[in-house]
Amino acid sequence: MKRKKNGFFTFIWSFVPGAAEMYMGFMKCGLSLMILFFAGFALVFTTNYFTDVMLLIPALVWFYSFFHARNLASCPEEMIQAMDDDFIWDSFSDGSKTEITSPTLRKWGAAILIVIGASLLWRNVRDIIANLIPNEYWNMIWPFVNDVPQIVVALLIIAIGIGLIVGKKKEVKDGE
Repeated sequence: MKRKKNGFFTFIWSFVPGAAEMYMGFMKCGLSLMILFFAGFALVFTTNYFTDVMLLIPALVWFYSFFHARNLASCPEEMIQAMDDDFIWDSFSDGSKTEITSPTLRKWGAAILIVIGASLLWRNVRDIIANLIPNEYWNMIWPFVNDVPQIVVALLIIAIGIGLIVGKKKEVKDGE
């Protein structure tokens, strides 16, 4: 049964993704958050590659879950009773919450996804290239080839930062 519970225990359970939602009676929501969190860690440990970026997945799920639980805890009892208990991915499956209207945001989001996907594929491409190049030459170029994904992601992050700074300066100038 969905209802408001003890604030202290809700706060304590909110540190475990999905546990506070389950404590308050939102079993599907809590279970889906737990699945996403632990699946994110499974992805980190099974890829053994590019773990720095992959750790963002469980971290984002944890932060979302924590603040989602805190927001639920602050809702009045009537509002909690009126809420539906759905899996998290159901709220995004109809496309209403994932609609991105800004063309700039769509372009940057697409670029980020392409770079992350290409960097994940790089490991396989690197192994194929390693089989084609003799060992004495491969040992000379290995340090560069191994670091290409990190270099590309670092350059993308720098470009996004510069874009944000330039956009903010332009916004300030237009405001004056």
